Amino acid sequence: QASIRAWLHLFDSGWATHGVLFQGAVMSCDSNCEHDEGEHPKAPEPAMPGMPSMKLSQILPMVVMMGLGKWDLDQMGYRRYAEVGFVIAQLVCLAVLGWLYTKIEGQPEDGLKIQVPEVKQMGQVVSPPIDQTKKEYDIAKFKEQVKQAVMGAVILGGVYYKWQYLMPLVLQILMTPLQLYESPLFQLHILKYDIKRPFPTANPFGLPSAPEAPPAVAAPAVADPAAVKDKKKKDKNT
Repeated sequence: QASIRAWLHLFDSGWATHGVLFQGAVMSCDSNCEHDEGEHPKAPEPAMPGMPSMKLSQILPMVVMMGLGKWDLDQMGYRRYAEVGFVIAQLVCLAVLGWLYTKIEGQPEDGLKIQVPEVKQMGQVVSPPIDQTKKEYDIAKFKEQVKQAVMGAVILGGVYYKWQYLMPLVLQILMTPLQLYESPLFQLHILKYDIKRPFPTANPFGLPSAPEAPPAVAAPAVADPAAVKDKKKKDKNT
């Protein structure tokens, strides 16, 4: 029994010694890891860009085409109403554009200029980069919007006059006011939303536009381990 007790005592003391050594090794590792992390800071991970935004004007045409596929407005006797609605929609949108122009002209001028990047379509530069004031930029975008609205109305009117297609006419009745409402100029000057200039370039294929990724944050400089040790030695000597 005395020999067994002696062996058990040695066994317990050995495990206690190993436990102390293991705990000391863990604490040493933690201190070294913290020291290494202080000397070598990790670079911040870049922020992920947001999901592409889907507008109502990109969903509405599919809904209208599905509805017109089930109900024939011509047979229901609504052709004349569609023609009158097309004319009224275009006149109302032109009146709203005139109101929008007065808002653009009445905005105060602070003299600050914004850098407008170049616009590319199909790999070709449509407009070079230029510096403009906020008022000049808004007036240029307003002219583009008026040109698109007038050309769309004339082209759709000619298509309807030639082939008597009712679906493009109905689409134009709904899409013209909706696109005017979703335009950055309308939201900036009429709805008083916080819209940053320059405006994002519209997708020519009508696909959802992905928001711009946030600017990358510069990674902090990584300290040289040898330089850190030399600096510590100098501090000790002084």
